[in-house]
Amino acid sequence: MHVLPAPVDGVEADLLGAVHELVLPDLRRHVARSYAAVPAGSGAARVRDRLTPAELDHLERTQAEHLQLLLDPATDLLELTARSREVGRIHAMVGVEMDWYAAAAAEHQRAVFTTLELRGDVLDSIRAGRLVSERFMTDLRGVLQGYRDVEVAQGRVLVRVGRAVTQSRTLPDLVRGVLEGISVLEGIVAVFISRPDDNGCFLFEAGAGDGVEELIAWTHREGTPVMNTSPDSPLGQGPSARAWRSGEIAVADAYLTDPTTRPWIAWAERFGWRSSAAVPLCDAAGTPHALLSLYAAWPGYFSYETRAAMLEQVKSVVERALTDLEGRPDLAAGVQAYGDRALHLSRLAAGEVEMVFQPIVSLPEGELLKLEALARLRDGDRLVPPAEFLPAFGDDELLRLFEVGLEDSLTALEEWERQGLVTSVSVNMPVVSAHDQRYLTTVAEALARHRVDPSRLMLELLETGHMLGSLVARKAGLDAFKRLGVGLAQDDLGSGYSSLLRMRHFDFDVVKIDQSLIRGTPASPRTALQFVQPITDIAHSLGLHVTLEGLETPGLIEAAVQLGVDSGQGYGIARPMRRADVAGWARRYAVRLDRERPTTSLGALAAHVAWEHRVTAVGASSSARAALVASDACALRGFLVGGDQGLQTLHEQVHLTALDGRGPVHRVAWERLVVALDEV
Repeated sequence: MHVLPAPVDGVEADLLGAVHELVLPDLRRHVARSYAAVPAGSGAARVRDRLTPAELDHLERTQAEHLQLLLDPATDLLELTARSREVGRIHAMVGVEMDWYAAAAAEHQRAVFTTLELRGDVLDSIRAGRLVSERFMTDLRGVLQGYRDVEVAQGRVLVRVGRAVTQSRTLPDLVRGVLEGISVLEGIVAVFISRPDDNGCFLFEAGAGDGVEELIAWTHREGTPVMNTSPDSPLGQGPSARAWRSGEIAVADAYLTDPTTRPWIAWAERFGWRSSAAVPLCDAAGTPHALLSLYAAWPGYFSYETRAAMLEQVKSVVERALTDLEGRPDLAAGVQAYGDRALHLSRLAAGEVEMVFQPIVSLPEGELLKLEALARLRDGDRLVPPAEFLPAFGDDELLRLFEVGLEDSLTALEEWERQGLVTSVSVNMPVVSAHDQRYLTTVAEALARHRVDPSRLMLELLETGHMLGSLVARKAGLDAFKRLGVGLAQDDLGSGYSSLLRMRHFDFDVVKIDQSLIRGTPASPRTALQFVQPITDIAHSLGLHVTLEGLETPGLIEAAVQLGVDSGQGYGIARPMRRADVAGWARRYAVRLDRERPTTSLGALAAHVAWEHRVTAVGASSSARAALVASDACALRGFLVGGDQGLQTLHEQVHLTALDGRGPVHRVAWERLVVALDEV
C-alpha cells in the first residue's frame, strides 16, 4: 500500500507556488514540443497519429492543464491522486501503454527541473526539486491505479464471458451472455454478432449496447453500404471482411480516418465509433462460423496490449463453446437477421403459438397410436416452422414454448375425447430438461390441472445437443419424469453421436429413427434400408418400441413394415394438422399393408434386405440358414412372380452372391437389380 507524502506546509506551499508561476507560461509549448518529438514509428507515435488535429489539440491542452494542476499548491494530494487516476484510465482507453506514460511523465519532470536550474537565483532549486519529484510520484501512483482499474474491469469481462460459456446450453443464450458481458465494459459503444449471407453480405444477428436498434434499421435501408466479404469490393476492405477472410482478429484504430472504413463514416459519426475490432469465431479447422464485432468510443482502444490479449481470450473460449454446441440445430441454421430474431421472440412473448398434430400409426395395422404435437408461430395467416424460429430461442424461450405446447396438447386430448377419440399425444422436450427442475414441475402441474392419465402423454427428448452433467444426474432427472407415469421417447435417433449411449443408459419407452436416415432412399435404397434394420434390431433387443419418421411415400411405408419397425410417421400417412381436424381424419383413415405381399418395388427391396439380415444373423452353418435358403422366405420373390423373367434372374443372382458373403460381386448384382426395378 502506498502512503501519500505529508501535505506541504506554508513555506513549501510558497515554494511550490513559485515553481508553478515559473513554469506555467511555458507548459503548453513544452507539451506540444514533447508530442512533436516522439520518435517516428514508436508506439507513442502511433497513438498520436491516430488522432485528428482537433483531438491532438485537445489532448495537448488537457495534458498542460493536468501538469498545471499537479504543480499547483492549492491541489490537495488526494485530489491529485483522484485526478491522476482518471488520467491513467483515459490513457489506457486510447491505447497508451503504462511504460509510455511513465517515459512521458519523466520527460515533463525533466523540463520542469531545467526551468528550475535556470532560475536557481530566485528560489531554493534543491528543495523545490524535491517537492516537484514528490508531486510527480504521487501523480504516477494515481495514473497506475487508473491503469489497474481498466485491467480489473477487463478481467471482469472475461469472468462474465466465461460464465456465459459454461452456463449456456443454447446458441442464443451463449450469444446473449457474451454480448452482454462485453457491452458493459467502459469504452465499448456496441457489440454485434454477424454472419455473411449467401451473397457474402454481413447480417447482424444479435447486438448489445448503444444505438443497436437504430443501426439495425439503418442497415435495411435501400442503398446502405453493407459490409461484405469480397476482397474486390470497397465494402470488403474493412476489419470485418479482413477478419473473416484471414481467421484473425482485425482492428481499425482510427475509424474516422482509416481508408478501409470510409464507407461507414456516417455510421461512426452517428453512433460514436472511434475504433473497432472484428473477432472471427472459427472451428477447429480455422473456418469462421460467426463474427464478433466491437465498436469503441476511443481511438486506439483495441491496441492496448492487455485489451488485445482479452480479445484473444474471448475468441478462444467462445470458439470452444461454439464447437460444443455444433451438434445442435442452432448453428447449422441459415443466417438470421436481427429483426427476424426479434420478431420470433415477440411472437412467443405474445402467445402467438399454435400446435399442429401429426399422426403416428402402428405398422402394419395402421391404427392411430398417438399424435406428435409440433409448435408453430403465427405470422398472420402463415404458420412459421421451427427451423425458422428455434435458432432465436434460448433456455427460457424453449421452456416457455414447452409450457405452451404441453398445455395445448393436454387440452387437445380432452377435446378429442369429447368427440369420441381416445388417444395419446407426444410433446417435444429439449435435452436440458434432464437437469432443469422447471420442466418436471411444469409437467406435474399440467397433468394435475387437466386430470389426464399420465400414460397418455409421451415426452420426446430431442437428440440434438449434449446432455450436461454426470450420467447419474441425467438418469435421475429423466427417471423423475418416469415416476410421474409419462412415457419417454428418444427423438431423432441417428442424427447425433450420442444416440446409442442414450438408448443404453436411459429408461426410454420409444425410440424414433430420424428421417435423415431414409432421406434419399429412392436414389440409394440399399444403404438407407440397411441402416434402419440393425438400429431396429438393437432397439427391440432393449425392449423398445421403434417409430420411423419421414414416411412420405407408399414405398417407404411398406419398407418400414418389411424392416420390422413398430410404427410410422410422415407425409405419406398424414401431414401435420390443426387440432380441430384430427378426429375427422382418424375416422376416415385406413391403410392395408401385407408384410408377405409388398405392392411397391421399394417395399419389395426392403423385404430382400430383411431376408439378408436374417441369413446373416443365423450363421453360416446353421440349419435355420439352410431353411431360409430353401424356402421362399424373401417377399421380393413373390413380388416378381409372373413379371419380367430377367428381373427374377437378377434377383436369384443377388441371393446367391448374398449367401457367399455380400462382397463386391454382391454389390454389383444388387445395383443391377435396383436399376432394372426402377426401369420397370
